[in-house]
Amino acid sequence: MQRTKPRGRKTEGVRQGGRSARVVAAVLSATAEELGRVGYGAMRIEAVAQRSGVNKTTIYRRWPNKPELVAAALRELAAYPDDIPDGRLRDQLIGHYRATRDWFQTPLGLGIARMIQIERGREPDLDAILREKRANHRNVRAEIVADGVERGELPPDTDPELLSELMSSVIINRLIHYREPVTDAFIERVVDVVLAGARETYGAPQG
Repeated sequence: MQRTKPRGRKTEGVRQGGRSARVVAAVLSATAEELGRVGYGAMRIEAVAQRSGVNKTTIYRRWPNKPELVAAALRELAAYPDDIPDGRLRDQLIGHYRATRDWFQTPLGLGIARMIQIERGREPDLDAILREKRANHRNVRAEIVADGVERGELPPDTDPELLSELMSSVIINRLIHYREPVTDAFIERVVDVVLAGARETYGAPQG
């Protein structure tokens, strides 16, 4: 049976439900809201403190600078598609990209889309954070395809990274860069075309 990939989030190493956990959650949520409102370059720790109701010195004790705070918010809150349920490869991929699309409609998702469009290349600290997140999400997508290959749903010579990149390039570009609608039907067509192309290119799957 296809293994589930639980990637549960940790709340910055604090006890769940305690005061420290509530403070962390409030600060990271406020950080996400500020990113969505003003972007990375204009975000200020003072505004995060005011929005979260947490003293600025408390924020600085845990996160000494803005890059560390933003990185923590993205690690904690930007894990939209990390739990992959059991199922056939096509259904998993469609579910993954639907979750991606829906997540990019949230305040944090809109903030990241804005950062990718406007601020990437201008802020070295931001670029490093985005590269880390992009690498993590690429790995998740490649794992989905690799598991499909392992189950015999795709030919054994299939390149999981290439297939996941082909799908992601079309869907994510339309979603973020072109700002055009990404419907369920569009996602299904992209997935079907890429999977059919893989079977044609690499040969019939085994089994």
